[in-house]
Amino acid sequence: MTNLYRLDKIQPSDRDAVGEKAFYLSCLLAQNHPVVPGFVVPAQTFWQFLESIDWLEPLLADWPHSSLHLNVDEPRQLQSIARSIRRQILAVKLPDSLLCSLESAVSQLNSNSKTLIFRPSLTSWHPKTAGILDSHAVPAQAEAMGTGLKRAWAELFRARSLFYWQRCGLGIQQINPAVLVQPIEGAIAAGEIKTEAGAAWEIQATCGLGMSLATGASIPDYYQVHPETGAVKFQRLGYKTLAYNLKAGDSELKEQLQIGNFAAWKIPNSAFQNFDFADSCLEVLALAEAAQSEYVLEESQLQKLIELTQKVVAEFDSDLILNWTMNRAESGEPQFYFNRLRVLKREKAAQKSIETIAQARTPAILRGLAAASGKAEAIAQVITNSHPENAQFLAGGILVARTIEPHWLPWLKVAAGVVAEEGGMTGHGAILARELGIPAVVGVAGATRTIASGDSVLVDGDSGEVFATAPDSAIDTAESSRLEETANNADTYSEAAKMSIANHQFSASDRSSNPGLKSRLVQSPESAWGAPTATRLLVNVSQTSSIERLKNLPIDGIGLLRSELMALEALDCQNPKVLLQNGRQSEFVSRMADCLSLFAAAVSPRPIFYRSLDLRESGAIDSFSCTFEPELFDWEVCVLQKVCEWGHTNVNLILPFVRSVDEFVYCRERVEKNWKNRPAQFQIWMMAEVPSVLFLLPDYVKAGVQGISIGTNDLTQFLLGIHRNSEQLAGGFSGRDRAVMKAIEQLIQQAKAAGIPCSICGDATALYPEIVESLVRWGISSISVNVDAAEQTCWAIARAEKRLLLEAARSIVNN
Repeated sequence: MTNLYRLDKIQPSDRDAVGEKAFYLSCLLAQNHPVVPGFVVPAQTFWQFLESIDWLEPLLADWPHSSLHLNVDEPRQLQSIARSIRRQILAVKLPDSLLCSLESAVSQLNSNSKTLIFRPSLTSWHPKTAGILDSHAVPAQAEAMGTGLKRAWAELFRARSLFYWQRCGLGIQQINPAVLVQPIEGAIAAGEIKTEAGAAWEIQATCGLGMSLATGASIPDYYQVHPETGAVKFQRLGYKTLAYNLKAGDSELKEQLQIGNFAAWKIPNSAFQNFDFADSCLEVLALAEAAQSEYVLEESQLQKLIELTQKVVAEFDSDLILNWTMNRAESGEPQFYFNRLRVLKREKAAQKSIETIAQARTPAILRGLAAASGKAEAIAQVITNSHPENAQFLAGGILVARTIEPHWLPWLKVAAGVVAEEGGMTGHGAILARELGIPAVVGVAGATRTIASGDSVLVDGDSGEVFATAPDSAIDTAESSRLEETANNADTYSEAAKMSIANHQFSASDRSSNPGLKSRLVQSPESAWGAPTATRLLVNVSQTSSIERLKNLPIDGIGLLRSELMALEALDCQNPKVLLQNGRQSEFVSRMADCLSLFAAAVSPRPIFYRSLDLRESGAIDSFSCTFEPELFDWEVCVLQKVCEWGHTNVNLILPFVRSVDEFVYCRERVEKNWKNRPAQFQIWMMAEVPSVLFLLPDYVKAGVQGISIGTNDLTQFLLGIHRNSEQLAGGFSGRDRAVMKAIEQLIQQAKAAGIPCSICGDATALYPEIVESLVRWGISSISVNVDAAEQTCWAIARAEKRLLLEAARSIVNN
């Protein structure tokens, strides 16, 4: 296991052994282009090492003949197996002969660097596997070298990797990893260059190492340059807030560091929970404000990079993607190096589709949180005015704003997609986008500065990326005409909103003269889905446009009707408090009852749980209307009473954000006082989202609580101390956090002991479907999810219940 390949010695016949990444770098090095020297540990060494392991993992017990069959659709099993394999790889000592070979190869590099980077890749490159194998930086010491190599190999057995191998139809014997080993220095800047025949070159640049580009931690500076003259045709300043770099020798003693011309401050690695910084040579730095107003490359440095690229392009008759790094040489002058070269097959322009052109010419300029799935391409409309009544929005555009407030609902209804600088997965803007079925990306730093009104933008709500599709002569003129016609004929948001509300509102006389309305909307939960599950599946809704989507879903009712969002539609975006101040009770009750009755009719006789107005800002901790606006709460009780009088006796009430038993009693007594002839089946539940309920649930039950619904969004933020809309700490906000899951289990067990139903209605079950099995195992009564997640949750519940039945049957047989 001592056959290593030096970059400067690789021959064409070695291409299959070392892989495309190392082979192309060796070609550059052979032509005296700036490439950091290095060597390759071939796939053969990897296989020999695996064969030497005495495997404890059953799936690999017959190695090397194992086919590694596992169900990648079972997240828990997949993660457990992946973790087991990686741990065993890391625990086994490398053969002494291989360690000696590594030390010898490193010494021959003649580098003063104290750090090495191990870059794994597949020798047989597959397009779907690009970018899923992480590199690892370690100290240039014997023991650390062995650890770095094993970590690079272990990347092949991460859960995401195993998932990709199986989805791509790759058997484990087809996975041949080569590991490129190179010295690495702290970087001033890094980025990417993309060349294409007949088009401007595209250059991206950011501070520090290129990791901030790969992770989306910064928006790079962007240039378009003429390939022959090197003239800059277009440039856009990025939004560079974070940088990754190597730890300097004395950086542990310093709080303020310097990256090129910019000051930077260290951020504790513990703040980044999505990355493994254990024993890492990397550190994360917050850049000074000057980095937001200056380009990372000086003009002379940019021209030097262009000249180096021109020399590379002259030797390849192909389109290229070059990754580059700029270090500080011993002389003090910046030094460029190419650390990756990808050669793209050149297609004839006449054969390229519009989509291919867009993807080839425009990198993802922004990254954020994928808040609502789907893709949409349209003209961007940047809104910086927080008052929608003072601005115009054309239907069919991409809404770009600092934040999305609930009262922007009319715009959301006619928007093709949403991009917001602020907000999280559980914010009101994200919730509304998911219910309306439009793609949304939130937490996008610098969106309103990077995107301008009139830009053509592609929003990918699945990946959390935003692409700029600048005007290009290659784009089909018919498509441009269609977009222009759409813009010219589109109504403004106010007219569209009025039509939307008018189409869904019915008066009491309409309802009484049309008794068949309710029966037409009733759908059986077993329709086209087979037998129902024991765990009830409910949905979260707020907009009447969702009613049509409920008809063929296997649901048992509506588990959460968000009244504050429904009120936006019912009251034509008027704040309920304004109606309260003006004494317009009759208008409030009539409009709200009209809207609520549509939902009640849609699922009758199945239950619907109306959550009373929660007028807090998303994530705030001030109380709700019952205690601060008791008269407004009384109006809501009148709404429920009116809907029941119309024959919809499936309506129930949930009280939000209850902080004490006294608050609940106060609200219950107001219901009893204002609505004496309630239907016998009417129930009053409360949201379990304030941590104090964990200690007081038995007391709440004695006070009259008839059921609870766990609100994972607020419960998570209060348990973990992380605001649900925080972009900086979004990685730490997790509804499957150990503390949150323990709290949920405790609430379910307490509810069972008290003899009341327990539902869960936050976004956690949709974002983390793997927790459904735990919920079912603990005995959850029902799970309520957004409409778009109902189908996947139905199958998750069914799988979990079948597994429990199978375990029970096996236990009976064994005993």
